[in-house]
Amino acid sequence: MSWNELHRRHRLVQAVLGEIAESGRPVLTSGARAEVEAEFGGYDGFLREVQTRWYRAFDARLDAVLEEGPADPRGALARLWHELAADLPGARLLLDAHTGHPALAELAEHHHRRLYRATGVRFDPGRIPAATPVPRRRRTPRWCPLSAVRGTATA
Repeated sequence: MSWNELHRRHRLVQAVLGEIAESGRPVLTSGARAEVEAEFGGYDGFLREVQTRWYRAFDARLDAVLEEGPADPRGALARLWHELAADLPGARLLLDAHTGHPALAELAEHHHRRLYRATGVRFDPGRIPAATPVPRRRRTPRWCPLSAVRGTATA
């Protein structure tokens, strides 16, 4: 995959997740769905990409949690999960809407095993009370409008 392709994919994922976060609905517009299917070879590939990004962000924050040596590791993992959901609401909405989707099963199982080895906790995010993720702070979004990804943005 070329550098340009990688960046195009990144912008597309950010744009779609931004639209999901903005609307509060884990639904892709028909145009976005067509772009996602063309870029990722199908919707399953897109879901796996979002899941990979979610776990990567979770694991990056996990180091700080483990360094604290929390008295309640399960509670610390749940707080981390909720904090990340607040920072990445579009990703969490989309992934929660597709819980149990076959395309997500393999990586989810792999991550659960790795998390258990790292923490000794059998952490099941499915048992965390579902809440609509709301960003903790308002900031200028790092994603761009989908029209910019399509190359139809106006100056």
